[in-house]
Amino acid sequence: MTGDASVEVGVGDEVVIRLPENATTGYVWSVHTAGDGLEPVQDSMVPPDVVAPGAGGERFVRVRATAPTHAEVVLRLARPWEGEPIQERRVTVTVRP
Repeated sequence: MTGDASVEVGVGDEVVIRLPENATTGYVWSVHTAGDGLEPVQDSMVPPDVVAPGAGGERFVRVRATAPTHAEVVLRLARPWEGEPIQERRVTVTVRP
């Protein structure tokens, strides 16, 4: 899934969040918060298929639902040395028992 979204899953299920990222600009996505009942299990950058200067890839974030909840995963796009993000994405996860 990309961008702001909502999803419903069961306990033990995983949600995969994919966002475009071009680390050559210095801007990278990071998990700012993952609500109670959600456990981040993967956060990785996958380079582009085409090897070209400045080509962007994708950020893959996987979270596992560990308990019934209604929570958000908040991701921010920022340069690590700067204070404020230039973008923020929210994924609302409802975990049913």
